[in-house]
Amino acid sequence: MRCLLAFVLIMQIASLPVYAEGEATRTEPLEASIDQLLTNLEKEENSRGINAGIAVYNLTKDEYLYTHNHKRAFVPASNLKLFTAAAALEKLGPDFQYKTEVYTDGKVNKSGILDGNLIVKGYGDPSLSVEDLTAMVQKIKEQGITHINGNLLLDESYFDDVRLGYGWMWDDELYSYSAQLSALAVNENAVTVEVAPGSAVGRAPAVTVVPANSYVQIQNEAITVDGNASDIVFDRPRGQNTIIISGTIGKQAVSVKEDLGLEDPALFVGDVFKHLLEENSITLGKNSRIGKMALQTGSPLLTHYSKPLRELIVHLNKESDNFYAEMLLKTMGALWADAGSSQAGARVVSEFLLETGASGFKQVDGSGLSRFDLITPDDMIKLLRYVEQQEYREIFIASLPIAGVAGTLQSRMKGTPAENNLMAKTGSMSGVSSLSGTVTAGNGDQLLFSILLNGVYKSRYANEFEDNLGVLLAQYPNLPDPGGQEAEDRDYKLSRLIDPILQDARLDGVTTGIVVKSLERGANEAVLYQMDADKLLTPASNLKLLASATALQRLGEEYRYKTEVFLSAPVNNGGILKGDVIVKGFGDPTLHTEDSLQVQDGVSVEQIVKLLQAEGIKQIHGDIVVDDSYFDSNRLGLGWAWDDESYYYNAQISALAINRGTVRLDYKPASVPGRPVTVELLPKTDYVQVINEAVTVDKGVENTFAIERERAKNIIHVKGKLPIDASPDYERITVEEPALYAGTVLKEKLTEAGIRLQKNSEVRAGTVPENSVKIGELESEPLAKIVQYLLKISDNFYAEMLTKTLGAELNAEGSTEAGIEVILDDMAQLGVNTTFDMVDGSGLTRYNQISPNQIVALLEAFTKAAEFEGFYDALPIAGVDGSLKNRMKDTPAAGNARAKTGSLTGVNSLSGYVTTKDGEKLCFSIVMNGNIGSADNLTAIQDQIVAALAAYEE
Repeated sequence: MRCLLAFVLIMQIASLPVYAEGEATRTEPLEASIDQLLTNLEKEENSRGINAGIAVYNLTKDEYLYTHNHKRAFVPASNLKLFTAAAALEKLGPDFQYKTEVYTDGKVNKSGILDGNLIVKGYGDPSLSVEDLTAMVQKIKEQGITHINGNLLLDESYFDDVRLGYGWMWDDELYSYSAQLSALAVNENAVTVEVAPGSAVGRAPAVTVVPANSYVQIQNEAITVDGNASDIVFDRPRGQNTIIISGTIGKQAVSVKEDLGLEDPALFVGDVFKHLLEENSITLGKNSRIGKMALQTGSPLLTHYSKPLRELIVHLNKESDNFYAEMLLKTMGALWADAGSSQAGARVVSEFLLETGASGFKQVDGSGLSRFDLITPDDMIKLLRYVEQQEYREIFIASLPIAGVAGTLQSRMKGTPAENNLMAKTGSMSGVSSLSGTVTAGNGDQLLFSILLNGVYKSRYANEFEDNLGVLLAQYPNLPDPGGQEAEDRDYKLSRLIDPILQDARLDGVTTGIVVKSLERGANEAVLYQMDADKLLTPASNLKLLASATALQRLGEEYRYKTEVFLSAPVNNGGILKGDVIVKGFGDPTLHTEDSLQVQDGVSVEQIVKLLQAEGIKQIHGDIVVDDSYFDSNRLGLGWAWDDESYYYNAQISALAINRGTVRLDYKPASVPGRPVTVELLPKTDYVQVINEAVTVDKGVENTFAIERERAKNIIHVKGKLPIDASPDYERITVEEPALYAGTVLKEKLTEAGIRLQKNSEVRAGTVPENSVKIGELESEPLAKIVQYLLKISDNFYAEMLTKTLGAELNAEGSTEAGIEVILDDMAQLGVNTTFDMVDGSGLTRYNQISPNQIVALLEAFTKAAEFEGFYDALPIAGVDGSLKNRMKDTPAAGNARAKTGSLTGVNSLSGYVTTKDGEKLCFSIVMNGNIGSADNLTAIQDQIVAALAAYEE
């Protein structure tokens, strides 16, 4: 099999087309062969969206052999670990060892009783295991301690209390590869949960958790069924340590194992440590507790040391361990920047990288799990060249996976010249693949290489490309000349207009996908300009165009959302309702309270109160029941960042939600320094708790004012210092469980209106009982107006509600996935190629990737739709309104161009319509990815392009 694979790869290279003598050819076989591999990507529908950056450097001859987009910035995935590993070896040294200490703050009497606390202090050891803790407990026992009267305390103060990396996706948090971070963590803060078939069909499966602990609660909802198939689902709600197991497992099936991350790592260490103490006959007092503390002084009772860094690095790179990388990053911050934080660690790595000559990177974590990380192939080569000159070179190289032999490359490139030769770090996430390292060429030269691929639609094609290129390098220079033809540079009609704009130095490192198409010319002449137009790029809010167009077509411009109100019992003659008020939502994004949170006309909470008053209700002897069952219970979009959860643009999605799932907090300085900042909550509700610790300070004092919501809780903290001359302002903050928020506000508004509720009346989630009586159905404004607000303001909440509505109305399920199926079907009917990834409706997730050509295909096709006028009118107008109100003013595009904006960190997009000076109607899409500079640079260049189109005349 190995020989066959090698033969196939060699023949693939040998069979590359040979062009007739006299045609333009690449004279260097390696260049021509790699160019041909890139051409092959573009020929395949499932791979043409790949955006590739490649650099090949001959270390022996000190020269580049090949480059392609080598100075563009790419999301690197786990290739970033090479930056972290090299910096750690440089800054910490190969012999560095982590320590974990045990202290006591009391004395041990002759009977072995410790009259005080036992304290475990961590310093970030990523390799701390249950076996290590066991050895520590045994040493405690050897010192004669048999009983602890005090508490078991954990000190994790060496690192900060930020548990996850910047921009990590909330839905990854369940899994061990995204485990929470702490200076004190055991077993990489994860447990292995094994689910085995139950004793009989219909019974619950058997569940085992390793390591044994009482910290994690198991909620087993799974069932054993007949057969050998398994469909087990694991879940852990945010902020909790309850693992919910659901689904089915066949009676004859093999067990299912999953490594799952936990909340609050140090307390997990405490629980495991307590179990180990008890197993070793060391008891704790009845009132002893497990808690945290920051130890100030003292000498340790014992110290455990990890393996040296030279060994930890091997595990880090060969297994691509995210936890190790993140703990190393914070360690470098603690030791070299006086702060055990990811930000401090990233500064240390950045300073190190600048020493290597690298310059086009942005690093926010240590592992590459964040999609805010950006690097260039050129910077990777500079790092690898630098490492080659260091004493730790052999340690670094030995840590890399080996093609066909070890690590994450164990099963790749087997039976080829790269096997046991090529050593490189892999990287893989949805839409991303990378491979960087070293290989010995056929002539003995040492080659360094970096392959960074973004826009990956199907990972198989990316892996094949990387492997084929790796084999080429292992054979170099003994390569057959493929005779590859020079790619033709087409001179588009607008090339002289747009090319100079795109040469702007502010676009260095940025991938710009752009297409401009005439809506009036024939098919062969319609494309006036394009560059990287088929590359799959992160579109940000340009994705809202898809959901909006589909909704207008499939639901209709006159579609109105409804909200139904029911009573579970009749109202008696005295105005007493001896039953519940039930409000059922159907996804209306415009529901609101009548205050400054209202952005559109439609249904208000106050209207629901008036509806109940019209029924003669004076007292309610029941509950307020909120029914949001029209949508599923998934509150957040896949791939949304965990650290965005409290911000208004990341509101939770529910079929019943008011005020776009947010409250508003207005604030201003007090009249005198030293007094609390003045805050006002709208609506005035007890659903959220506001803890105001912010203080007004003198003019000129640094403004440290901040508003934060505790994760997974409705507790808002107002902190910091606000100078007395600061202007009044406000923030909108999201709430947990929007339907309960709506019900609570309704209850409070009822009380304000004089309708009394019993003291034990609750607001609870439920569904409408069969015997309930509907007393009213309230309707929103028509969809055309809703879409206009959505697109003009670029409202994520509206877009997500609309997407789930499409699923509920047209696909029998109120889920994002069902809604996207409707959207993709609509796109296909419009003639849009649907080989792109759409994961939410708003563009907030970075899982989304689409090409400019696919966006323009929608824009062009929709001009023929009956709903086009409403769609066109809903787009922001340059220099006039919406998200383009302040852009392109005093240019020919003002009042002319209509386009959807899009912006995420590192991403900027603009797609829409513009009319040229001589009246020709155009559509265009500009999508920019990989920016490490100011976002204003990108918008300025987009505006320059669109203004030039508006001014164009033949």
